[in-house]
Amino acid sequence: MPTLTVQERFADLDGARVRYLDAGSGTPLVLLHGLGQSSTAWRRSLDALAAKHRVIVPDLPGFGESDIPADVPFGPRYFGRIVGRLLSEIGLERVDAVGHSAGALALTLAALESPHSFHRIVLVDPAGFTPVPDNVLGAAAARLIRLVASVPRSRAVVGALYRTAFFDPHAADDDTIDEIARRQSDPRVKVTARQSFIRHYDFCRKLAPYHERLADLDAPILVIWGSDDRLFRSSDSAVARRVFRRVRVEVIERCGHCPQIERPDRFTDLVLDFLAAK
Repeated sequence: MPTLTVQERFADLDGARVRYLDAGSGTPLVLLHGLGQSSTAWRRSLDALAAKHRVIVPDLPGFGESDIPADVPFGPRYFGRIVGRLLSEIGLERVDAVGHSAGALALTLAALESPHSFHRIVLVDPAGFTPVPDNVLGAAAARLIRLVASVPRSRAVVGALYRTAFFDPHAADDDTIDEIARRQSDPRVKVTARQSFIRHYDFCRKLAPYHERLADLDAPILVIWGSDDRLFRSSDSAVARRVFRRVRVEVIERCGHCPQIERPDRFTDLVLDFLAAK
């Protein structure tokens, strides 16, 4: 099998220089990572997906090798707008797309703003379906998140925290651990992380208006969830079944929050089967 050629490209999106990977050929497929991650989150599934599609894999602003712009709201609506801007800048009129965790939330918000830009949508352990307390407990939890996101972390601490996202801690990828630990030396990264987590947390305190809008999406949607996700419960896939018009839900057993890393073969089989459906 020939070696996959992955090209590194850059796009200027609202003043931020955004890095993205471009690999494969065919129908374009955009992959969106979650908070704290980057394009490295897709390395174990990239080859299989790029064998069938032209795969576009950005580092969202503030993450990976993309710029950390000043004075921007690192929240769901900002990232949703960036997704739309990326498609426009690259010249992609209609794509399939996969979003993981907060990247899934950004993807659905982008699709709500521009529904004709998306053919098929895959949401992986998505944010936006697990509610958080909208009371004094929620406010206290937000303060704790702000504090934790600000604490300096060694590679050992980064690795320990990251491994909690997996059913099998040994499945965690060293590439992501190395990248997060390296970027911790930049004080702007802590600010981005703190703002991102808080804004996403606040968004999830009032999900009803978002869920009402999701009924407007007519694109076929596949939801993939790890059965042992400790961050977002797989039982919340029932919410996705209720709010989407055209949805298929697949739960991967013995899998945590990152199926594309922990169970890449099963994950890519599900995605490719869904994208190839008539």
